[in-house]
This record gives sequence, C-alpha cells and structure tokens, in this order.
Amino acid sequence: MIAHTRTQALLTLLEQEREVPVHVLAAELQISESTVRRDLSKLAESGRVCRTHGGAFLRREALQETSFIEKRESAVEEKREIARKAAQDIPQGSSIFIDSGTTCLEFARCLFRRSDCRIFTNSLPILVEACQSQATVTALGGEVRSISRALIGSGALSGLENLRLDIALIGASGLHPEDGAFTTETMEASVKTCAIQRSRETWLLADESKWQAAAALRFAKWSDFQRWYVAPSDRITFDPHIPSPKIYPSTPQ
Repeated sequence: MIAHTRTQALLTLLEQEREVPVHVLAAELQISESTVRRDLSKLAESGRVCRTHGGAFLRREALQETSFIEKRESAVEEKREIARKAAQDIPQGSSIFIDSGTTCLEFARCLFRRSDCRIFTNSLPILVEACQSQATVTALGGEVRSISRALIGSGALSGLENLRLDIALIGASGLHPEDGAFTTETMEASVKTCAIQRSRETWLLADESKWQAAAALRFAKWSDFQRWYVAPSDRITFDPHIPSPKIYPSTPQ
C-alpha cells in the first residue's frame, strides 16, 4: 500500500473512533506496526492527529472541519463585499492564482466579467462556473478533496511550481493575531504556501469570523501578505511590532 493511500486509510479509521491502538490500525490495514507508527508520527507533525501511548486519535479541529456547502452559507454579504473590493483593485492584465475557499469563489465571480486577466485555480466550484467566464481560466491538476472541493497533492503543486504569478488570492480557516494564517489540512496548506511563493504579491481574503478562530496548520506568517481584504474591518488591530498587511477597506490602525 502506497504512503498516500495508507494515510487516507488511517484517517478514515481514526474518524470512526476518537482513539485507536497501533495494533488495531496495523491489523485493519494489514501492515506492520512500525509502518503505522511512522505514518502516525508524520500525521502528528502535520497537526492532524495526536499520539497517545500505544495509539492515536484525530485532532478535534480535523473532526470539526466545516464543509464547503456549510461555509458557502455563512457571512454571505461580508464575502461579497470583500470580493467586490478586491476585484476592483486587480491591475489590468494580471496573472492570478485564486484559492479554493468560498470567499475566493465570490472573488472569482467578480473577476469573470473581465477579459484582461488570466486565472489559475485549484477550486472545483470556480472551474465549474468558469464556463461562463470572459477571463482565461486554467485548472491546476491534483486529487479532489471533497470536503473543501479543492484540488490538492503533487499535481496541484507541480502546476504551481511552473508558474510566475502577479497576485495570489488566498483564503484561511483561522487567523491568529501574532502567528498568521492557518488551515485544517496538510496538502491544502502546501498548495497555499506554494502559491504564495510563486506570486509577486499575496492578498488574504477572509471575513472577520476567521479572526482568532482555531485551526491546526499555519501556512503563512503575516509578513507573507501585502493586503488583507476583510469585512467588517473596524475591529481588526495588529500589534505594531508585528509586520502586518494593509487592511482593505482601509481602517485606522
């Protein structure tokens, strides 16, 4: 059994019970206990599981990840306000990466009306709606992650590594005032990080509900973002000693 398949099988077993011993996991997957321990150590390093004496359990954040459909129904007007403002600020002729979140979907809908931009994305909902787009839209490869409707894995990373982008539009599952932007899944974190590295500028699109919200995996520091589009923005303040992005719409800092 290849490593990725084992990882997914382990996570599936851990989802069924809060804690599972190593010997049970090994028997279920028909692999050695030493292989299970190595895989669990990697998952623990990524923040997806917690190790126990003789076993492991899935982290609370992973168990409670909200589906794309549920996220799509929350803070709708705030997300549309963020999207409208960010789309207005995109320079003509830009090459853009758009992330897979629901605020990013609203942004893509605004940008679809323009024919002067080229869009690259790992978002399946954006790709579906791209059939009506005036912009040029390119899909990154990868495996489908159903809960977030994102393309992830080596295919998505390989596609990004061959690009040089003007702007990356990135979403987040949680934001910490000092530590930066977080998400819930290792491979999605890798795609976000790679997109940031391949872009001249990175703009964060996230409504206020993500501020100080819990998530397991940091994918970027505040200094990695040049702008943060947020609504409402009047209660967002940073420690002046921390490099932080400019907030849009502008508010007193």
